[in-house]
Amino acid sequence: MQIIIEYFQNHILESVAAFFGLLYLLLAARENYLCWISGMINVLIFAWIFYHEQIFANMFLQIIYFIISIYGFYAWVTKKKGHEAVITKMDASFRSLVVIMIISMTAVTYLILQQTSSNMLFADALTAAAGIMATWMQARKYIENWLIWIPTDMLLTYLFFSHGLYITASLFAIYTIIAIYAYFNWNRKLRKVSK
Repeated sequence: MQIIIEYFQNHILESVAAFFGLLYLLLAARENYLCWISGMINVLIFAWIFYHEQIFANMFLQIIYFIISIYGFYAWVTKKKGHEAVITKMDASFRSLVVIMIISMTAVTYLILQQTSSNMLFADALTAAAGIMATWMQARKYIENWLIWIPTDMLLTYLFFSHGLYITASLFAIYTIIAIYAYFNWNRKLRKVSK
């Protein structure tokens, strides 16, 4: 137990980022707009950590998350007719477009990362691309965002564990479980509204 406490004390910044990240996802799963405020704090801290760990695509991703979080906050709190975000499903053509976007962004990011000292190029590029799309989808409350987050969080768990970011790896393992819960929770709410 003492070893765990010492680890948290020696990695205080990572611990704070993990706390706000966990709070973000728990609030998002419950459709609470305050998730976006917690998310903004989380991503700013992680951008700093990833810069120092040379996980450059995911560092840049944190900046994009910050921008999307501002949009998400607006979309979730607005009550203007036609602008409010409500849980919906994408149609098949839109899902196909999301897959094409993830593949394209992964390829471009991979090519860019080849010019850096980034570790684990493909995993870094893929998780960054999937994360951008899933966060935007979450801001619009497309239920499929959770189906992207589940495998992405699993891959990020491995990526961060391999970098010795054990708190962050644990956080993303928890994210995976919460994303599974959130998918079923949002799906239940969607079915209730559809009746």
